[in-house]
Amino acid sequence: MFNCYVPAIVSLASQLTLEQVIRNDDLVGERAASSNLNQEEIERISGWMNIATKVSDEFEMGPAHARIKIISKKLKNKISHREISTEIRVLRETMDEGYKSQLIYRYPDQKKTIFKNWAVDWADTVSKFPSTKKDVYCAVDLWALGHNTASVFHLMRVLEYGLRAMANDVNANFEYENWQNIIEKIESNIKIETKQLPKGSARSERLKFLSEAAKELVYFKDGWRNFVSHNRVEYSEEQAFIALNHVRYFMTTLASKLTEISE
Repeated sequence: MFNCYVPAIVSLASQLTLEQVIRNDDLVGERAASSNLNQEEIERISGWMNIATKVSDEFEMGPAHARIKIISKKLKNKISHREISTEIRVLRETMDEGYKSQLIYRYPDQKKTIFKNWAVDWADTVSKFPSTKKDVYCAVDLWALGHNTASVFHLMRVLEYGLRAMANDVNANFEYENWQNIIEKIESNIKIETKQLPKGSARSERLKFLSEAAKELVYFKDGWRNFVSHNRVEYSEEQAFIALNHVRYFMTTLASKLTEISE
């Protein structure tokens, strides 16, 4: 799946057509068509060939790439307006043919905005939990693509980093792979801290943070992870979007006090 920049493709197609048409014999006459390009024209067309190269490489259009190499080589020598017009026409037709075999996904406008802003929206999480970056990106991208259950799966992977950070913060042994065991150990150690911490605003703030975070983990486990991990349910777009926002809010909250731990 390519996240291609459509305006560049449209501009390229328009420019190639223009460069071809303005050199047509019927428009400029025999004498002008037979004359060679000047340096300014060569540099301009060379710039468009660089763009055409990037587009053809992105879309894996081998024949178009080969035509561009031929044109670029000819531009280094004397070349007439008529000849470059023919070369550009062949290139444009080759690229048009190459586009026909492409499958391109267009993100819906609302989803496009959310997808484009993923790095900003999840900045706090990725900053404190850098290993989540790939899963965060996949979760947002898959939701935007309409693969909702897959999106939730990656969100649960993101949560695991928060789970382990919490376990480490309360000195819980998190060697267990089962979420239930880890959460129970976290809750047990929170109760121990409740008895040991001296009374005061700092104690109240910390216990409030830990207790609410632990409750959220239970919610995620019972409401999402158990189902998606065992192929028990398919999630709708709305459900996946709710999970996306909920996990982001939760991880952002954790990131205000915790950081990723090394494995």
